Amino acid sequence: SPDCPVWYSPQFIALLGYEESEFPGVMGSWEKRLHPEDRERVFEALTNHIEKQIPYHVESRLRTKSNGYRWFEATGEGTFDPNGVLLRGGGTLRDITDRKLAEDLSKRNHALLDAVLEEMSDVVYVKDQDGRYLLVNPAGAVIMGKAINEVIGKTDQELFGNHPHALFVQGDDQVMCCAGTQTFEVEVQDQHPVSRTFLVTKDSFGSSPKGQSGVLGFARDITFRKAAELTIQEREKRFRAIMENAYDLITEADVEGRFLYVSPNFKEALGYTSQDLLGTSVFAPVHPEDREGVVAEFCNGMKTQGSGRSVYRYRHQNGEYRWFESTGRAFQTALGELRAVVISRDITQRKQSEDALATIVKGTVIPGSPNFFEVLVGELAKALCVSMVFLSERIEGAGSQARTLAFWNQDHFEPSSEYDCLGGPCEQVFQGSPVDYPSGVQRLFPRSETIQSLAVEAYYGIPLFNAQHEVVGNLALMDTRPFDLSSQGKYLLQIFSARAGAELERKRAQEDLQKSQDQYRELYDQTPLMYFTVDSQGLVLSVNQYGAQWLGYGVEELLGASVFSVVYEEDRDLFQSGLGKRLRESSKGVLPEFRKVKKDGTIIWVRETVQAVEKQSGPRVWLLSCEDITERKRTEEALALSETQLRHTQKMEAIGTLASGIAHDFNNILGAILGYSELAMAYATQDERLKSYLNEVVAAGNRARDLVKQILAFSRRSEKDKEAIDLQLVIRDVLRMVRASFPSSIEIRTSMDLESTVIYGDPTQIQQVILNLCANAEYAMREEGGLLEITLGHEGISGEGISDMGLLKAGSYLRLVIRDSGKGIPLDMVERIFDPFFTTKPAGEGTGLGLAVVHGIVHNHGGGITVSSRPGEGTTFTILLPRLDVVVPVKPEEEIAWPTGSGRILFVDDEEMLTRWGTQFLGHLGYEVVASVNPYDALDLFRANPWAFDVVVTDQTMPTMNGEALSRALLGIRADIPILLCTGFSHTMTQEKARQLGIRAFLMKPVNGLSLALALRD
Repeated sequence: SPDCPVWYSPQFIALLGYEESEFPGVMGSWEKRLHPEDRERVFEALTNHIEKQIPYHVESRLRTKSNGYRWFEATGEGTFDPNGVLLRGGGTLRDITDRKLAEDLSKRNHALLDAVLEEMSDVVYVKDQDGRYLLVNPAGAVIMGKAINEVIGKTDQELFGNHPHALFVQGDDQVMCCAGTQTFEVEVQDQHPVSRTFLVTKDSFGSSPKGQSGVLGFARDITFRKAAELTIQEREKRFRAIMENAYDLITEADVEGRFLYVSPNFKEALGYTSQDLLGTSVFAPVHPEDREGVVAEFCNGMKTQGSGRSVYRYRHQNGEYRWFESTGRAFQTALGELRAVVISRDITQRKQSEDALATIVKGTVIPGSPNFFEVLVGELAKALCVSMVFLSERIEGAGSQARTLAFWNQDHFEPSSEYDCLGGPCEQVFQGSPVDYPSGVQRLFPRSETIQSLAVEAYYGIPLFNAQHEVVGNLALMDTRPFDLSSQGKYLLQIFSARAGAELERKRAQEDLQKSQDQYRELYDQTPLMYFTVDSQGLVLSVNQYGAQWLGYGVEELLGASVFSVVYEEDRDLFQSGLGKRLRESSKGVLPEFRKVKKDGTIIWVRETVQAVEKQSGPRVWLLSCEDITERKRTEEALALSETQLRHTQKMEAIGTLASGIAHDFNNILGAILGYSELAMAYATQDERLKSYLNEVVAAGNRARDLVKQILAFSRRSEKDKEAIDLQLVIRDVLRMVRASFPSSIEIRTSMDLESTVIYGDPTQIQQVILNLCANAEYAMREEGGLLEITLGHEGISGEGISDMGLLKAGSYLRLVIRDSGKGIPLDMVERIFDPFFTTKPAGEGTGLGLAVVHGIVHNHGGGITVSSRPGEGTTFTILLPRLDVVVPVKPEEEIAWPTGSGRILFVDDEEMLTRWGTQFLGHLGYEVVASVNPYDALDLFRANPWAFDVVVTDQTMPTMNGEALSRALLGIRADIPILLCTGFSHTMTQEKARQLGIRAFLMKPVNGLSLALALRD
């Protein structure tokens, strides 16, 4: 029962860490502190003692105050009554915690030892001093072929009989006799197909009172280790043989970079023996320029225990340097020491080849440089260590002739020369195949002067090809001693030949291009066109010589200047617009025609084409092709003026055709009016009133006659003889009439104080010109008044003429300017101002013939007329008339007297009233007249009796036969018959022509009585 009283000693309570007051004297104080794992076992022992009187002896754990456990050994005994009932009991407790810990440790050690022995592949066994087995592990039992329990307690004699096992028996005696540890190897042949080797170690175990000891034996299977050792030995032999015979140099160095081993071939490669190098620094022979990099690579490899690579120059024993490429790896020896193995290869020849190739790849041999071929040949000679290298080109069209481009001979370059390939190896190369002759070249080519003179023994040549795969040259190696060119050397020769061929083709193309460029430049400079190249800003990049000279500049003066600088200022906007469009669109096109200005200020017309020029690199440029069209423009302007004049002339002729028809009939009417009026005046001598009336009729007839003259002048069909007249006097006469009719609001100013103002012309027509222009001026200033200025001056015209005056002949002219300050003429009407029927006046106020007549009269007098006007600024007419360097004589006043005569006249005219007037008038003068209105009838009359007539008077224009035909017919009948021809106008008849036909006199209609009487008298 937990409450059963129990006495506990203070020592027991203290062992558990309690005070006596903390440990009540009841069974429960002990019971509740038992370890859970021990409770059942303790109470089972207690029950067995109480019920069966079995002695109470048990070990258990009790919990201490610190919650730990301690081991106790308890013994006790109870007091029982005769019936076996427990009366009381007591016992002792002993603390066995330390002992239990030691036992646990021992058990764990034994268990660990048993596990190790059981799992070990090594054999372990123990014998006592009598040789009986105290222990053997499973590995040993397997070799014995026994179970472990069959071995324990047995001796080797009992186990193996007369065939002891060397692994277990050998060496036992020595160990037992205190000879010390025994180690040896034993070959064991068991169930394995091959024997195995064991390394056996035996030592003494324990000792007996007699001084003997047992045996502790270990055996390890070293079969594989032995095989590895043999393999390593074989490898070492093999590696040694490789290292002793390797082409590359092999070195072993310590962490400080000192030689520990050098392969024997150091002597052949660099001239050093192993004794020369061992213990010295591996860096000492490295070239000073390369040493820092080599040391850094070595130290880095040793630090990281990795690998490294270096390319550097190493000094030969003779002092020259050779190129090496080294690779190395760091390793650690069994003793933990760092070592490095370095393998080095001589790459001097490869490096020279690489350097030679680098001269091509990296541009050391610069394409297009003047010494390109010499540098190429020199690098190849240095790379391949040959005494002679030459590069030649085939001379086109010269058969077997070639020219050296570069020839390296021993230590210098030979000058360029031409040679004959015939009979030499070069001839074979030019056939397109490489040539290899390691020796015997002089013997093989005895006819080659070049080979013999240079004592060539070895020859390697390769052809140079162009893009069309045509042989254009030869690259060859030569030497005075035999030598074999390595495959690398041949490869290098091929590369250099390809580069040389490309450069040779480039050189020839450049020469052709230069030739073409020279031709183009000459053509560019001399072509009679102006060429400019400009950038996107319009700055001149180039200009041809012709263009610069044509503009009056030097080429240098225009380079960099703006292309606008030579464009006429008024045309710059037009030029900029056209050029800007072409620059934006990058298209070819023709700019609108514009003007340029030469350096001296001369203005020329040009036609310019713009075309973009694409370049492989750099910004785009534009080509301006400029053609001088000044002469063409002048011709076009002259042609346009001529066309204008032609159109004007055609209009005038059209009007003239109409006018001539009217004038013919009107002349006939006027002839009758004037003739009968004059005849009537002759009979009205006493009646002054009648005479005055008749004078008015004659005056009106004369004005009508002048009107006809104007109509004919309009169409240039008035054939009245011109005369020398003083233009200044004509102007003054006109102004006397004009001043009377002009309003006082118009002021007239003149400037005419000149000498020699004589022209050759019709005074009536000149008066008409001036009157017409003054009348127009008066109309323009009628409402507001103004100023009329008339100036007369001299003008000289050179051979070029004046453009707006038409084609005037060179010479001296009088310039008549009539200027008003009136309303002016709109610009769109100025060009039409001289057109017939065109007028600026309102309907009903102008006929449109005035200025057309003026234009016709002026041009009929060999002059020119222009007009300039702006609305609100007045109008100016300028007239040029040829000047005569003569003085006009003063004419005496003409007395009207009709000379009389006698004779028979044949009078022919298709107008009856004129034939009647002729009959009456001539009869009044004393002549006998036979009149006819039909020329055929008149011809018949004359033919019937030619000598019956003294004079024939005939009209020119008649419907059935004109006066010319009639005159021919009459003269054909009688060659001396005097004929007087009258005409108002004729396309076919002139006064000169009439004279050539034999016509004695030529009168213009309307014919008045006086002119007819005078002509008949003469």
